Amino acid sequence: MNDDIMDISQVDLNQARQRSAMSHRILVKLKEMGISEELDGDLSRLCTDLGDIWSAQIVFADKLGEFLESQEDWGILGNLLVDIMSQLDHVSWHLDSVKGPIEKISEYAYGRSK
Repeated sequence: MNDDIMDISQVDLNQARQRSAMSHRILVKLKEMGISEELDGDLSRLCTDLGDIWSAQIVFADKLGEFLESQEDWGILGNLLVDIMSQLDHVSWHLDSVKGPIEKISEYAYGRSK
């Protein structure tokens, strides 16, 4: 197997682990606070969406940095802009998805506050 492909696979695996760890931290935080099991579906979406948004912002920042540091090659710039757009589309999808769970869990949180 090509070393570049193995390096990319390792980066992807590390990124997936970090995203999963962040999602799990969100889940644990809310479960430890005693969130109702009735909200498990919304909690699942919240954890997944926030974990993906968190991960995507890291990739976005890296791609933007690559864009700014790239040589004056229009093909490379075009590829980087497409990568940036892909990250923005990904974040946009998760932003739409997470709105409902955030609203429900926020209402629950306010209802439980002292």
